[in-house]
Amino acid sequence: MSDEDAAAASEENTADADQEEAAEALTLEQRQEELKKSRWNVFLWLGIAVLMFSFALFPMPFSADYDNFTNSAEKDIGFVWGPSLPGDDLFDASMDLDVTASSPPPESGSLIEAYALKVDNCQQNLGEFTVIAKNGTDYAYQHQIMDKTPITGQEYTFKFSLDPGQYCIIVQYVDANGDINSNPSNDLTVKGKVWSSQTIGGLFGIICLSLSGFAFIGAQKHGAHIKAILENGDESTEEKVLASVSGARIASGPTGAPPSAGPSGPPPSAGPSGPPPQSGPAPTDTTPASVAEAVFEPAENGYFFKKMPDGSYDQTVYVQNADGTYVPHQG
Repeated sequence: MSDEDAAAASEENTADADQEEAAEALTLEQRQEELKKSRWNVFLWLGIAVLMFSFALFPMPFSADYDNFTNSAEKDIGFVWGPSLPGDDLFDASMDLDVTASSPPPESGSLIEAYALKVDNCQQNLGEFTVIAKNGTDYAYQHQIMDKTPITGQEYTFKFSLDPGQYCIIVQYVDANGDINSNPSNDLTVKGKVWSSQTIGGLFGIICLSLSGFAFIGAQKHGAHIKAILENGDESTEEKVLASVSGARIASGPTGAPPSAGPSGPPPSAGPSGPPPQSGPAPTDTTPASVAEAVFEPAENGYFFKKMPDGSYDQTVYVQNADGTYVPHQG
């Protein structure tokens, strides 16, 4: 690893550590607010994901009836949309044609064929496009034929994969030579379904579901932090008073003026004054020296701290009795 890579990794680690420290510094109220937002995000993205999957799973239905004039069932199914590229690929829209042979031709060898033609106008002559579809040279014009003779009342399904565009479908009977069977007694019905939104809806549904999962993980983390704060929040009264006094002392800073830099009082005279000193032992001072006493400084909520003569504090919390005496607080 080069020095630049090491420096970049160190900066990323530092940034992650700063983010974690900032997250740890959130108060209980802020954590609860973030938990509420995360839970709302879970339900929001989950709801959008359900909506997207509904678009993807529920198709657009259509139907077509047999016309004796054209000897086929034709239908303009409208525009099929999606993110697919030209040609056969994973993002094509699916289309199913469920064909019921209500009255198939009596001739043996008759079959059912279906076309899906990508044309803008279904009212024009579609014969040239059916020829292209049978040749299979262009994915925009597709053709399928059943490999079994239809039975009266039996349902047969054709499955197509379509690129985006305007489509017409044709379903008809053909004889063994592939020519259209124009028997006037022929009849069939077509019920189709197109899943135009399956790719787009499924893709957005997966994205929204992932965002809902991330929001759920965030809610779990905030919940764990709140639980830890609540479990560790039962501090004793002494600890709370100590923390408040320490915080007040730090905030207020040092008290009192600094001591003078030099000696106080006038300098002694240049020579001796008064009678010469007497020989013998020095007299002793029988006056008792004043003894410094500890003082009690008030804290919050009626508690007191004992300040020792040397300026330090006793770590015991005191309370004041009715008679003015101070006794240790019993937690």
